[in-house]
Amino acid sequence: MRIIPKANTLRKSILIYRRIRHRKGHGVHSPFVFNLITKVIEEKSPYYTFHEIELLRKRLSFKEERITYPDRHHKGKLRTRSIARIVAQEAINPKHGALLFRLTNYFKPEHILQIGPSMGLSALYLSSYRTGVNCIALEHVKEFATISQWVYQQAFRNPVTLQVGAYEEILPPVLSSLKQLDFVYFNTATETFENEWIFKTCLEHIHARTVFVIKGIKSNKEMRELWQQVLARPEVTVTIDLYSMGLVFFNPKLHKRNYKVYF
Repeated sequence: MRIIPKANTLRKSILIYRRIRHRKGHGVHSPFVFNLITKVIEEKSPYYTFHEIELLRKRLSFKEERITYPDRHHKGKLRTRSIARIVAQEAINPKHGALLFRLTNYFKPEHILQIGPSMGLSALYLSSYRTGVNCIALEHVKEFATISQWVYQQAFRNPVTLQVGAYEEILPPVLSSLKQLDFVYFNTATETFENEWIFKTCLEHIHARTVFVIKGIKSNKEMRELWQQVLARPEVTVTIDLYSMGLVFFNPKLHKRNYKVYF
């Protein structure tokens, strides 16, 4: 008879509980959040644009050219990997990419900002819900930016403006150039030393309909602490904890509350 539980039993039990407890808008009384859960977060219908973006991912998966880039986990060291492997590890997965598309398709932002390395795919998910969208992507790893630039050159709907450099140098002028900040995707879980500054800097340009999506809110201690700071901010009203990412809203007409949803 097994005395010691199998590995990951506790984690799997927690995920099962989250799935049962936090799904299909169970216990949610806010019409705004209920509609967001049922019509966006849990909506499963495929869109034609998903296939086009995933074809680009497939093309990247065949690129064996090797790139040397700074190791973000060991300062001062370099790593060398193929483009295919980098994309497999760094690019947004199709499930999360589809959610980004559904969110922008639902809220219809005009000005979208993505911060952090993405291999270009997440920016396409964010901006392809219609034509005429202004999407700016910021990356500080210039070697990764070459991959993103190739993806943006294949863009089939909206051009994406790519800015490369240290965030403290490129973020303020980009925010100043935007007429308004409608939607921001923070893919900066590994940028622990800059995350708080990035978040606060973007806060200076929000309006009532701005949406923030923060990836990796439980991925490390620094991100968990950042998420708690987000929850405590007076500008923040509704937040939705999807475990893998967090959604942040600033509409003062909404009652302040953090919701947890299995995704």
